[in-house]
Amino acid sequence: MDDLSGLGLKAAGHRVSGMDFYDEIAEQYDEITGAGRRGPAAERFVRLLRERFEVRSALDVACGTGLYTLPLAASGVRTVGADVSGAMLGRAAAAAGRAGLRVEWVRAPMQELAGRLDDRFDAVLCMGNSIPHLLTEADLGAALRGFASLREEGGVLAVQLLNYARVLARGERIVGIDRQGDRHYVRFYDFLPGRVRFNVLTIDGRGGQCEGQLHSTELRPWTAGELAEAMEASGCGRVEQYGGLDFQPFDPAESETVLLVARAVRGGP
Repeated sequence: MDDLSGLGLKAAGHRVSGMDFYDEIAEQYDEITGAGRRGPAAERFVRLLRERFEVRSALDVACGTGLYTLPLAASGVRTVGADVSGAMLGRAAAAAGRAGLRVEWVRAPMQELAGRLDDRFDAVLCMGNSIPHLLTEADLGAALRGFASLREEGGVLAVQLLNYARVLARGERIVGIDRQGDRHYVRFYDFLPGRVRFNVLTIDGRGGQCEGQLHSTELRPWTAGELAEAMEASGCGRVEQYGGLDFQPFDPAESETVLLVARAVRGGP
């Protein structure tokens, strides 16, 4: 799909790789991902998290434009939002400012975050399929060890991602399609050996002429089992797997997403 000519579209640009990918799409990110539609579920998850784990402070890793950061801060939780993309952090900070919310922002890759922060938190979150941007076991281990070290005694780590066991078994290429006015956003995968290429195709139909812009980045499709094993090996604690933000049971064959939750053992990491 790198060649858009077969779709009758004019290719306006193509970007590949991590930070540049999100800097490039930051302005349209909420439209691309349907953030307005996802907002109530994020707010409900924050409420459930606080009720279950008595969260008073939280670190939102790979926070993007603040889908979870803002409701955490709005609920009275002392909140830090971190992301590798300065453009995404800028969007999140602007939204927090408009809402009158106090949030501390940190720009850092996930695997380097522990070295940039002195505080510890009741909850460390890494939501929205962010972990698959860690392409190697070394980077995944470094990030998870950092997450574990940033929790308060008895604190919780929550990691959310797509259920890649289902995605790979079914060959599910389409991630989502959203529309904003004359623009359509198609998120889809190309399957590669041991990786997936995540693509965002923007189709702009204004003026009666369709133009397309494609942005891409590679992801590692960690399965729930692989990630749970890595979390426990990195000192995160015993991992519980759920099938979504409402803490429903996880079905490896059917659940669209997986939420992995690990509680720090008191007296441990």
